[in-house]
Amino acid sequence: MTSPLKIILLTHEREVDRPSNTGAIALEYYPEYCQRIIWSRVAPDPQVVDLLNQGQGALLFPDDQETMQLDLNVGKQFESLNHQPRGGVIEGDEMSQFNVPNVVVILDATWQEARKMCRRSDYLKQAMKYTLPETLIAKQRSQFRLRRNQVEGGFCTIECIQFLFHLKGMHTEAAVLESAFKNFNQNDGKIT
Repeated sequence: MTSPLKIILLTHEREVDRPSNTGAIALEYYPEYCQRIIWSRVAPDPQVVDLLNQGQGALLFPDDQETMQLDLNVGKQFESLNHQPRGGVIEGDEMSQFNVPNVVVILDATWQEARKMCRRSDYLKQAMKYTLPETLIAKQRSQFRLRRNQVEGGFCTIECIQFLFHLKGMHTEAAVLESAFKNFNQNDGKIT
């Protein structure tokens, strides 16, 4: 049995009322696993700061050049949690071989806003990072179609949560979110 997963959506204030916010789907369907906290540059949430400073959770962040630049002087990575064997996409129970932090913080914002949030918050820059396994996302493409200017190879908030659910063995919950996200995309941002 895997440990329970807690997801903290550290949400940019502009994201809360956007009809294209996919984090709202997870909050609607799984409030027992997902929590929203509004990000503030000047008054960061003490719970999130303590959690990340004490290494009790990790910030979900892509393993790319920007991440490397952000973490250049930090050296705090969840390397032991980030097993990335090469090969095809992993399916079903094979995904449970990956260790996922029990608490994951996701920057719930546009890509541009998320980068700014990380740059403007020392506790986020210094937080341990967790990157989705390459074998899981290598052949996947984002299905999100309600926003322009998406990052190549990037995923929206709900897709990241689906991946995390699968990695934790929560396949039923992931399937529910996949269906809800499909409807959300087809209905121009309405949760049905």
